Amino acid sequence: MKYLLLGLGFVSTHVAEYLSKFGEVKVTYKSLNPVKRIYAEDILKGKADVIKLDPLQDKEKLKEEISSSDVIVNFIGEIQGSEESLRVANVEIPKLIAQTVGETYNEGKKKILIHFSGLLGKTGNNVKPEEPHLQGINPSTPFEKTKYEGEKEVYQISQKYDFPLVILRPTLVYGRYSAHIQFITMYNFAKKGIIPRLSFQFNTISAYYIAEMIKNLSDFKGRKYFYATECSPVNVTRFFELMAKGLGINKQIHLYVPEFLAKLVLPSYIKSLLKYTKSTYDCTESKNLVNNLTFDENEVINNAIFLRRLEKEKSLIPT
Repeated sequence: MKYLLLGLGFVSTHVAEYLSKFGEVKVTYKSLNPVKRIYAEDILKGKADVIKLDPLQDKEKLKEEISSSDVIVNFIGEIQGSEESLRVANVEIPKLIAQTVGETYNEGKKKILIHFSGLLGKTGNNVKPEEPHLQGINPSTPFEKTKYEGEKEVYQISQKYDFPLVILRPTLVYGRYSAHIQFITMYNFAKKGIIPRLSFQFNTISAYYIAEMIKNLSDFKGRKYFYATECSPVNVTRFFELMAKGLGINKQIHLYVPEFLAKLVLPSYIKSLLKYTKSTYDCTESKNLVNNLTFDENEVINNAIFLRRLEKEKSLIPT
């Protein structure tokens, strides 16, 4: 099996590392910052072929790579930035990728596209995938709106060319190689022994579980979309505790932080995600794809160790 992962980030790094045991893996990047360089030149060395490819600037190369691959996974996307940058990353590039998959599929080269999307604004208890696709979904933030539009484009192109498509809507993704700002923030508190007691809880999903899902979806025929999530929500405080454990911080100060105060100090794009803390998402499909779908505390512990490494190497920057 030949896997093409478009976009080098912490999730695709986990996925590439896992899939390298089952086939040939290529991962693309547009540019390398210090963290992504560690992904490319250390973690994935000898496991995946990491290549430079800007889909919008290298359309012929994109077509060549998609044409020679069996499973194409789009990880390209942004969660913050200008409306224009969000639209390019979350709509235009997925649209181009899907169109290219369709064109090569019509050449008789069977393949599947797996599109890594996001939560689109629907909240509630045990939220299930809507039927038909996107019915009743009312996105409100620029991120949600562009992810919604990206899903719509990809799904319609899949229908037009009749190629297999899976859309993954992940909840809060965690993993040992994460350098997202929210995990760096947790790390910075944990290394000082400060454990905020927060009321927030999220449905979560390990990046390695996403990798297992992709492996088990490689031969899927048809179209489907679902929430990629573990079944039980996790309180955010648990992440701080596990990071402190990973760093060997035994002396801890536990501070109760009222919800209103936490909202005041959080970055704007994280605030926009807080509405999901009062919701849960259906794990039925995820449970069918992953053998042991439980919160993996060791991944958070190892994430703290990885972030400490980045700090020592002066590479601790949000990605």
